[in-house]
Amino acid sequence: MTGAENENRPNEPTSASLDAQARAWIVRLTSGSATQADADACAAWRAIADHEAAFRAATRLWQQTGPALRNGVPAQERQALPRPTRRQVLRRAAWGAGAASVAAGGGAIALRWQELSATHRTGTGEVRSVKLPDGTRLDLDAQTALDLETIGQRHVVSLHAGALVVTAPENVPVTIRADDTQTNTRPDLAAELAVSCRLADNAVGWFGHADVGVACLSGEADFQSGAGVTPTRLRAGHGIETGHGAGIVHGIDAATAAAWRRGLLVFRDTPLAAVVSDLNRYRPGRIMLASAVATSRRVTGVFHLDRPDEALTSIGTALGLTEYRLGAGLVVLR
Repeated sequence: MTGAENENRPNEPTSASLDAQARAWIVRLTSGSATQADADACAAWRAIADHEAAFRAATRLWQQTGPALRNGVPAQERQALPRPTRRQVLRRAAWGAGAASVAAGGGAIALRWQELSATHRTGTGEVRSVKLPDGTRLDLDAQTALDLETIGQRHVVSLHAGALVVTAPENVPVTIRADDTQTNTRPDLAAELAVSCRLADNAVGWFGHADVGVACLSGEADFQSGAGVTPTRLRAGHGIETGHGAGIVHGIDAATAAAWRRGLLVFRDTPLAAVVSDLNRYRPGRIMLASAVATSRRVTGVFHLDRPDEALTSIGTALGLTEYRLGAGLVVLR
C-alpha cells in the first residue's frame, strides 16, 4: 500500500489489532458474565469479513490454548471492545441470540467454542432449511448452531445448540453428533429424526454440558450416549434423552416433536420454565420468571411462532401471572 493510500485510510485496523479484538471478544463471551448486549455487539462486529476471519482464527486458537488465551488479553483490551451503533444492531440479522444459551437465574449468557464458529446458524425467530443434492434435508429451528461435513458417503452433522430435523433418504447414511452423543441412521432405510441440544440446567459457563434429545419420526436409528457405549435402537415413534430420565426409550408425540416446522409451538403439560425458554427463541429481548414457584406451573396449548407475545399474554392470563414490560423486549412474569 502506498503512502497516499495509507493517508486515505487512517483508521483501518491492522491485522494485529483485529486479532487482539477477536481474542478479547472470546474472553468476554466465555467469561460467564457476558450479557445479551455483549453477544449482540460481537455479532455486529463480526458482520465485517475481516473481523469474522479474525474471530474464527481466534476461536481455533482457543480450542488449543483455552485459559492461556484468557490470560494473554490485557484488561484494558477487554474493556475497550467496540459497541455497535443502533443501525449495526438492526442489520445483524438477529444472530446474536442464535449462538447464545441463556444461563439459568439471570441475564448472563454462556457460550461454548463450537457455537462461536459454527458454519450454519439461525437467529432469534429464524427457521431455515438446508437441502443437499442427494435429497438429504436439514431443517434448523431458531437459535441453532451446527457444522456439516461429508465423509465418504456419510453426512456428519455436529449440532452445538438448538434443534433440527434431519431427513435422510434411503442409501444416504447420516450421523448426528450432539454433546457426547452420536446417532446414526441405517444406510438401507430412509429416516427422519428430530434432535435437540440445550445447555443443561447445571451448566456453568464455557464448561457446561448439554441435554440432548432424539426423536425418531420415521425409519430407524442407533443412538449412543457416549464413546464405547452399546447403541440403542430407536424405531419410529420413539425417543430418548440424556437429561432427566436419561437412557430410557419412550414413546413420542410426533405432532409436538417438531411442530416448529409447521410454525407452531405445542405444549402438553409442559413446565412454564421450558415454555419460556422456547418463547425466548422466537422473540427479541428476554422473558424472565420472577418467582421460583412459577417455573413449575404447567402449560398446555398451541401457539403460533410468529406471534410469541400473543402466546405470552395468553399463558400469563391462564396462569394468573402479571406481565411487567421493562422496555427493550424485557418482560418479567410474576
